Amino acid sequence: MTGIFLSYRRADAQGWAGRLGADLAEAFGDEGRFFDLSSIPPGADFLMAIEGSLKASSAALVLIGPGWLDARDENGGRRLDDENDVVRLEIATALARTAPVIPVLLGGARMPRAAELPEDLRPLAHLNAFELSDSRWAFDRDRLFDSLAQQTGLARLKGDLPDEAKIAVASGLEALDSEFGDVTGLRGPRAGRGQIEVLRGARLRGVKMGDIVGVEASPDKGKP
Repeated sequence: MTGIFLSYRRADAQGWAGRLGADLAEAFGDEGRFFDLSSIPPGADFLMAIEGSLKASSAALVLIGPGWLDARDENGGRRLDDENDVVRLEIATALARTAPVIPVLLGGARMPRAAELPEDLRPLAHLNAFELSDSRWAFDRDRLFDSLAQQTGLARLKGDLPDEAKIAVASGLEALDSEFGDVTGLRGPRAGRGQIEVLRGARLRGVKMGDIVGVEASPDKGKP
């Protein structure tokens, strides 16, 4: 098994899910790819797709935001009380497996009590929840990822830069035939989180910009 399954309700936690999904991809790479509702192709059977994704997953994260417990449908009924609700199906299927299921609390949400959940979801209330806060996202996220690595055996990628990294490129360098899309040595969503300073007149010769910070640099690169 490989990958992490994200269960979330779009109206409740879509922004957090996107951020966490991007961090998961950066931390675990292709081996730790994540699955969610957006992974299901048009026309596919929901239940079969959910079962297939969960079968391929090493763990499931249940993202619980402030409106998760009491989310309503167009008729005013609580979504979790609908046996065909996709989120309910995801969680019930995940709970029936032996792989880890981790409730992740977002936006100050509390863990629901068993009595507040339909019967097939009540085991969720007995699981140890993990709080992921906006104010200390990087710290909480790294603790969560360390726990995932320990529980699933997925290996975290190396070479991450701190979220507040500041990189200064010395002046007097010349850039010829260089690639500018990888300035910090990181690709994807995390690439824009650090602060990058390229001083006026800086130029590099025949090297990738990522090499200037020493990330995956060959012996003759990484130094101006």
